Amino acid sequence: MPSYKVTAILEPAGNSSIAFKEPVMIDDITIRTDAPNQNHRPKIYAEFEFKSDDEPSQIKNYAHCELEKRVLPIIIFLSKSPYRIKDIKIEQLPEIYERGNTTEVHLFDTIHITDEVYITKTLGNAQAEISSLLERLNRIDPDSKSVFVRAIKYWNRAMSDPDPIDRFINLYIAIELLAGKLVNKEYRENRWVTALYNKFGVNGMYGGYKIHDIRAALLHYENDRLSKEEAERIIEKHVDEFAREIFNLMKDYVECGGDTECLQKKRRQRNRS
Repeated sequence: MPSYKVTAILEPAGNSSIAFKEPVMIDDITIRTDAPNQNHRPKIYAEFEFKSDDEPSQIKNYAHCELEKRVLPIIIFLSKSPYRIKDIKIEQLPEIYERGNTTEVHLFDTIHITDEVYITKTLGNAQAEISSLLERLNRIDPDSKSVFVRAIKYWNRAMSDPDPIDRFINLYIAIELLAGKLVNKEYRENRWVTALYNKFGVNGMYGGYKIHDIRAALLHYENDRLSKEEAERIIEKHVDEFAREIFNLMKDYVECGGDTECLQKKRRQRNRS
């Protein structure tokens, strides 16, 4: 089965970034960064290998999904800032055959993908922090973890977008995904904003309106409670606050390893402080 090496570049998409003093591991993925004294917005380089018989398009999708699923969550939580997968190079490793006294080396083309889609924090003991995050992430059951990773992706997408309206829409998707897991019954009955506040102290009201009313006014134009123009003004004023609320919820969820009782206690402590 052919072997492939993936080399990817992740760029900071916000106002902060992280740097590692030496390479670190996220499972079997090697992570290194530019030195902060050489680049004030250090890029992150991720490398890993895998075997596959798939077609190039499937290999490309697999590599991108692995980065979104395994690397982005760790980097986002360490940096507290969005990152963009900017460039992916997939190289099929040479195949070496010994035929009697002759060694044959077969070389292959490289698949190259460019995805079009500040403050630097240098971590001294990055491997320990990564290992701790991985251990907690791995405590989350697979179904919930899948939803959680998708929520992180939408948060990251939101924070990479300069437009506050588009940012709000992606943030709304992120919190709706989280609500589907954290307050499932209330979610089905369309009472999830109130339930998130009652159970986990998550603020879902800005400018005097609940976020689903703001979204409805924004997307459906006519709303008895709120005009589209007022919804846009509220979003522009409060979208960063909304983003921090979601980030803190996700961070607390990871630190609790997906345990909702622990999450309730941690949220109460956070809201008291």
